[in-house]
Amino acid sequence: SSSTSSSSSSSGGTRGAGGAGQMPFKVLPASSLSMEPWELALDLWVDLQTQGYSIEEKLVLQRLPEIAARIPSPTKKPSSDPMAAAANEVMQLFKPSKTGGPPLFMALLRPQHGRVHFLYFWKAFGEVIHIAGGKSTEGLAAELEILRDRLLRRIEETALQQGQEGGIGPAGSPTSTLLPTWALVEEVHRAGSMSAFPRFWQRASDHLAGQLQLQDVNIEELTSVLLVWLHDSQVWEVEQRMQHPSQGIIRSNSVLDEDPGLPVYVHIYDVSQEEGIQKLNRILAHKKSPLKFGGVFHAGVEVNGLEFAYGYSACESRPGVCCVEPRSHPQHHFRQTVQLRNTKVPAEEIANIISELIEDYPGHDYNLLRRNCCHFADDFCIRLGVGGIPGWVHRLARLGAGIETMLQNAPRPIKERFLG
Repeated sequence: SSSTSSSSSSSGGTRGAGGAGQMPFKVLPASSLSMEPWELALDLWVDLQTQGYSIEEKLVLQRLPEIAARIPSPTKKPSSDPMAAAANEVMQLFKPSKTGGPPLFMALLRPQHGRVHFLYFWKAFGEVIHIAGGKSTEGLAAELEILRDRLLRRIEETALQQGQEGGIGPAGSPTSTLLPTWALVEEVHRAGSMSAFPRFWQRASDHLAGQLQLQDVNIEELTSVLLVWLHDSQVWEVEQRMQHPSQGIIRSNSVLDEDPGLPVYVHIYDVSQEEGIQKLNRILAHKKSPLKFGGVFHAGVEVNGLEFAYGYSACESRPGVCCVEPRSHPQHHFRQTVQLRNTKVPAEEIANIISELIEDYPGHDYNLLRRNCCHFADDFCIRLGVGGIPGWVHRLARLGAGIETMLQNAPRPIKERFLG
């Protein structure tokens, strides 16, 4: 599989540009405006090229202009508009204080021992998006963020009782605060009692009940658990909206019964054999995972009886676009099909579109985060005039890729201790 590190040109930020006094506050693309805060935070965390679950505080200070530029602002407003006032308030968070101290955003990050942890970054970034009037987290992800905040509070309270500075430090070091497993179970029970999705939390609770032989968890292990549940929560919500989630064809809302033209299908696979993603699947699809929904998704597009997909190739002479029999990609396990509208593009023109795609998507340009099979499938469907692929496919692929990137450098990933 390809490298998971993204290039600076794709980050959408302003790396190395200006100082804190020249803070950009730009309008992000519509795709970013539709993303929830946790998605934006995870994307940005990966772009910062962090070391797993934490990053040096001084590096965050250096990248503040880029971080500020990633705060979504729905539209450009006149200065008298409340949204403009909110944007200005957000900008102030990223500027040094009047006394020359660090920006207030750094205080939100709660840096400890010279490092910023992902959980605090996720929390602070979401708070700033809220101040800016951006999109709020919804559904299970919102409940998970409440659980995150309660767990962080309990870690902080434990740290204070132990006379420590906080809950961040290398796993196993004296500065790493441990949360009793029973406390984690207790908070999950609390989340379930107030949830609109109690069955999800019941299964999570059942999973934790089998882990009580582990007396405590540190913040790295807790982060792994929350990331796995974040992934599972998104798949849970998708599958709850589907009448037959594990088999058959899911029809897009835009499909008409007597739609003329050639049928177009998006085939969804569980990635199972790509070397660079196997580590992630061992975690997300672990035999003890609370939800059995598989790991990362692969997508291919079927039109005119053939399925086309995009993947990585180390050889520049080998194309990244491949053609297979529908629902039979040799490297992945077929999961389900989504039916889109029929395309009115004639067969001969489809052949021309495919030729263009082969030129536009060489195998060596593949990137797990920025240019993957879902981007190809989305582009192909748009060129066919049937709209993009379902947003949940993009979301789950992006979430899985972001988690995989973090786990590559995580000090003690969940598979080593929490999931055995």
